[in-house]
Amino acid sequence: MLLPALVGAALLQAVAAQPPVARPAMRDPAYASDGRMAVTIDGDLWIQRAAGRDAGWRRVTSGVSWDREPAWAPDGRSIVFTSDRAGALDLWRVALAADGAGEPERLTSDPADDMEPTVGSDGTVVFTRGRLSRARLWVRDSTGAERRLTTTELAERWAALSPDGQRVAYVQFPDVGRRLRVRGVAAGAPDSVIVSDRNVERSTWSPDGQRLAFASATPSPGVYVTTRDGRYVNLASEVMGAPAWSPAGDLLAIAESEGSEPGYNGDPRRLPDRTAESLGNVTRLFWVEAPRAVDVRLGDAGPPPVDGRAGRNAEMFDRVWSRLDQLYFASAATPGAVARRDEWGRLRAQHRPRALAATSDLALERALHDMVRARPTIRDEASGRAAVSSAHPVATEAGLEMLRRGGNVVDAAVAVSFALGVVEPDASGMGGYGEMLIQLKGMSRPALIEFMARVPEEGGLSNATLLQGGRYPSDGPVLAMVPGTVAGMHAAWKKFGSGRLPWSDLLAPAIRAARDGYVVSDGLATTLLREQARFTRYDGSRALFFKDGKPLSAGDTLRNPDLAWTLEQVAKGGADGFYRGDVARRLVQDLRGRGNAMRTTDLARYFAPEREPVHFTYRGNDVYSSAPPAGGGAILAGQLSNFEQFVAPKSFTDDAATLHAMIAAWQLAPSSRNRIADPSLWPVTTEPFVSKDTAAVRWRCFTPDRALDLQVFRGDTLTCATPSGVPGPSRPSNRPVRDDAPTTTSSAPSGSAAEPAITARSGDEPGTHGARDECAGLDHAEGSECRAQGTTAFAVGDADGNLVAVTQTLGTWGGNFYVSPGLGFLYNDKLTSYGTDPEAYGARLPYARHGSTLAPTIVFRGSGASRRAWFAVGAAGNAWINSAVYQAVVGMSDLGLGPQRALEMPRFLPGQRAAGGGPGRGREAVIDLEDGFSPDVVAGLRGMGYRFELVSLRGELRMGYGAAVMIDGARIRGGGDPRRSGAAGAIEAAK
Repeated sequence: MLLPALVGAALLQAVAAQPPVARPAMRDPAYASDGRMAVTIDGDLWIQRAAGRDAGWRRVTSGVSWDREPAWAPDGRSIVFTSDRAGALDLWRVALAADGAGEPERLTSDPADDMEPTVGSDGTVVFTRGRLSRARLWVRDSTGAERRLTTTELAERWAALSPDGQRVAYVQFPDVGRRLRVRGVAAGAPDSVIVSDRNVERSTWSPDGQRLAFASATPSPGVYVTTRDGRYVNLASEVMGAPAWSPAGDLLAIAESEGSEPGYNGDPRRLPDRTAESLGNVTRLFWVEAPRAVDVRLGDAGPPPVDGRAGRNAEMFDRVWSRLDQLYFASAATPGAVARRDEWGRLRAQHRPRALAATSDLALERALHDMVRARPTIRDEASGRAAVSSAHPVATEAGLEMLRRGGNVVDAAVAVSFALGVVEPDASGMGGYGEMLIQLKGMSRPALIEFMARVPEEGGLSNATLLQGGRYPSDGPVLAMVPGTVAGMHAAWKKFGSGRLPWSDLLAPAIRAARDGYVVSDGLATTLLREQARFTRYDGSRALFFKDGKPLSAGDTLRNPDLAWTLEQVAKGGADGFYRGDVARRLVQDLRGRGNAMRTTDLARYFAPEREPVHFTYRGNDVYSSAPPAGGGAILAGQLSNFEQFVAPKSFTDDAATLHAMIAAWQLAPSSRNRIADPSLWPVTTEPFVSKDTAAVRWRCFTPDRALDLQVFRGDTLTCATPSGVPGPSRPSNRPVRDDAPTTTSSAPSGSAAEPAITARSGDEPGTHGARDECAGLDHAEGSECRAQGTTAFAVGDADGNLVAVTQTLGTWGGNFYVSPGLGFLYNDKLTSYGTDPEAYGARLPYARHGSTLAPTIVFRGSGASRRAWFAVGAAGNAWINSAVYQAVVGMSDLGLGPQRALEMPRFLPGQRAAGGGPGRGREAVIDLEDGFSPDVVAGLRGMGYRFELVSLRGELRMGYGAAVMIDGARIRGGGDPRRSGAAGAIEAAK
């Protein structure tokens, strides 16, 4: 074991050797015809005072608004830009003069977001209107009249007008991939595809109009150049970033990207923009030749001098405080919320003077971090004799209703499950699957009900009729497997329910919500907006979630009488009401008629078995988590068993030694590949994950002063884990693994239905680059699309020692996006979540149950006969499931946090991405971070070789929704995660 003092000393040496380097990020470069450049710095527009790489800079806009994406008028007298200065994102124009700039003039005011402008010689502006699947290109002429540029219903972004103003290049988003297209500006003009084999974004024309430069994450991250007819594509730079072509045509300016946007994880779109601040930034604006040879570097841009430091500090502080106030505290609807708003105001008064007095960006960062760290909890923690924590207040109230009426925690959990399927239909429901972990007072160990999705008898790999045009569809009825949620809930109620409440009563809150309607959450509204193109392909989905051709918005009322009818059949008939009878016949008739392999016998044969949960100890406490075929519990055991070797951890957001050890413990966990699958069809082993001996050996790879080399955790045989192979004090090579080398933590061949311990994320918003495995390490059928985010989780408990943790899902946000007419629910999409080798471990065989990272977890205080039930936790979001549960367990058991504080701790996620430098350069380790980690900790770990990518704005909680309840003496406490519509509630006693 390594003592914290020794680790801390090593870290101090590493930080001292490489002090933090921070510079303002210069984004969105744009050239004027006379050679001056405009950029965005910390939400303001800056321009060069004269042409030339060494020219000085002056600020054009200021204030707490976020100004970005400058586009010069061809005459150089004005700039059109994007800003939220009126609330939403609109286009604005500012006139320029030698002695300064005029007052910005608003050009657009549509309710949808307007952004990414490009300006023609006659004053025409082409821009993007709308977000996600609704992003379309519009034209604003010199008179102010607006029209669509194209007539397609595919998402479009990043218009770039040619120098003569006659043509426009843009990026189009079909179902799979992206297309760089060029067309005339006039309505009905010819339109042609230039590039279709790369993830194109942010194109820019050469001054002669003959070539285009663009950024792409594939085949490797970089900036590329092509001709206007796409005859060839050349690599200009191995650094990914936004390019701008100099007026002379000899240079490309590149604003280095700060990382890819994480995949959608149910995080509601609550703000008009997520452009991050640049404090602590390590990216550059630089120039390369265009393009004679790759990366002929001609120097980096020097940031403008910080004149008026106090004024800039005030803008940065006020911008952060105001945005977080808008996001979390402004709507003070309860006494607790009013108190939190008052405390947030007090913190502003306390920390603002220090921020204004900061003499460096690092000092300003420290002041902002201290304010965010000291903020009150965003949601109220509930406390009583029994408590519920779920992703939606309607579902939480459904559970509390059962508890008030004398039901037990299992009764309450069943009610929560069905209610979530109504009010959070994009995350889970009767078409989904999951696991429930139950600990009732007097039980010798927790019981686990497994209700994972199951392959239909005719749904194996040999059934070629499931293919469409030689490949599996990306969505729709074909993808649904036999769902398990109803069977799981019914099995849990029959064996572990109180017996005091009839089955039909447990479904009553869900039926009311479906029939009478509920308010659409910002999370559901975001899913509908993002996935509009998929939902609108199907009549049932379109009728349920869209009105007048537009997706329902947050605050709308959604009524679902079809789902109410389906729930009523289940209320009357139990599990048979779903798997047999009218519902089953309608379901099969519809799905099978549309190409699915499911038959009524598949439904009738489905059952939800009890499984043995993964059991291990962590610092003397018993821990139980999910059972195979889910691999999340085993992976959690491996992570915590490794981290147990690190003695006396501190807060991982503010202690570099602890964060370093937690990341390494994650990376050194064994792989679940070829170990975790359906136990009824394949041998399963969890021993490598729970073994303390294995953890002790693997922990020999940990060194206190540097990040692990990616080569170290490639396989289960670790040379560094032998005494002779313990790495010395020299710095690691940090060389990436070759493309042809394994990228999981197992040296065994691929083909498991479960995920490896080392995962990845994918870019998600149309156009956000992401050079990561789109399947996040999951197996999936070759040629199929993989979307690896989704899920919900909840926990129920009481002060008598009864706990339940549940994770349930459709697999993806929106599942297969298909609603059967008359039934009212979405289905899972797991048919393609397998490899295509029928002889591989975990292959898609008839009746095989799907693997997952689900990790509902119950922790006891102590071990053995004297132990007492302590807390239950679960999380959602594929790779972020383990992140949230791992960090919540550490927060509650090691750091002494309650459930609310533990859920509001910022998350980190170790992963991999394609390395820059062209094909064959392999992959590199990357750590995704929510904001909230100390700037000194981040700088210190960067000096040790870590690469971080921020996935949230300052103070924003975004990825890895969780739910937790904790027994605290004679009471139980519940937390509500603000990453979604999370809500906790409690009652004092049953009536």
